[in-house]
Amino acid sequence: MTKRKKDLIIDERIKILSKTKIFAKSDKLILFDIANVLREKNVKKEKVILKKGDIGNAMYIIVKGSVRVHDGNHVLSKLSQGSVFGEYSLIDEETRSASVTAEEESTLLKLSQEDFYALVSKNQEILNSVLKVLIGRMRNMNALEEKLAKSYIKIQEQKQEIEEQHHNILEQKKLLEEQNYDLLSLNEEKNQLMTVMVHNLKDPLTSSLCMTEILKDEISDEEHPHFEHTRVIYNALERMNKMINEVLNLNKIESKFFALQTEKLYLNKIVKDVISHFKFPIEQKKLNIKLFLEESYSRLNSVYTYQIIENLFSNAIKFSPTGRNITLSLVNKEDKIQFIIKDEGKGIKEELKKNLFNLYERQADWKKENPNEGLGLTIVKKYVDAMHGKVWFESEKGEGTSFFVEFNRLEL
Repeated sequence: MTKRKKDLIIDERIKILSKTKIFAKSDKLILFDIANVLREKNVKKEKVILKKGDIGNAMYIIVKGSVRVHDGNHVLSKLSQGSVFGEYSLIDEETRSASVTAEEESTLLKLSQEDFYALVSKNQEILNSVLKVLIGRMRNMNALEEKLAKSYIKIQEQKQEIEEQHHNILEQKKLLEEQNYDLLSLNEEKNQLMTVMVHNLKDPLTSSLCMTEILKDEISDEEHPHFEHTRVIYNALERMNKMINEVLNLNKIESKFFALQTEKLYLNKIVKDVISHFKFPIEQKKLNIKLFLEESYSRLNSVYTYQIIENLFSNAIKFSPTGRNITLSLVNKEDKIQFIIKDEGKGIKEELKKNLFNLYERQADWKKENPNEGLGLTIVKKYVDAMHGKVWFESEKGEGTSFFVEFNRLEL
């Protein structure tokens, strides 16, 4: 090898050494001495350069190519051109903590511990410059360990806080389970009380029906002054009897173990029947009833449907000023039917609109002397939901209120 070519190789190695962290603080003369003892090593792809557990006695600089640092199949890191590995073996001969394998065909510069010691024996500054870098690295590692220790303490504190929150959640869960059990017990008591109450109503109602039926048969002449009165009373008692039978099954409906009995209903007839039941209050308040009824059929429960329309109609009569209009409409909209009832009353107060159909959230809003005020709307919502319908309202102060009830339309 010519002197010029050798000088070029040394200059190139000095440039490479000056860019490595371990020799970055060494002057040019030191780098020159190190460059002269470096040995070039070419390795093929997947060649093992260092093996975990072997005694370390050399440091390597990657001139070309790349390597992976790994523990078995677990890759710890990948190093490329300019990177250094095995530098601690210049100081001691501890076993390698990981293996290093060439990722591709690579060129390395090797500095053996023996050559390094020989240089140090001649020039102590070489060791000083290397130790400065290694000590700085250790200080950085100590600072990192301190940060990790603080992070660990913080994580432990957060872990303790999470465990306390978990404990509180378990306590709350236990409390909710106890409260839920109490509510179920109260609901069961309520259902039992309702069943007893309804059964107690059945006997006098049955007697009244029998007596009214006798009167209806005796007063068969349409010219008789009490002919219409008798039939209105009988029809009302009959509906009450059906409603009581349905109430007996409310708890089953709520628990979803009961299939609601439905039938094909002609809604136009139901609306007209309901209006006839309120003939006297309509006349007393001189109300004008306007009907806009399209031919409408649906599959619903008869008792619930009568009750819904009766409650909404009686509400409209109650809040309508004397001499005003009440409009009832049946509108077919594709696969839906809408029953709409509009009055010309004062409208619903803003503070009552939000929970108008919810009795339990509204109780405080109603006058104490009228504890049953608004119960009809709660019943309407319950029955509409039971038949998978929708109910809503629109109301403006001084412009009256419109209630909308929507069910599936039955095609004939």
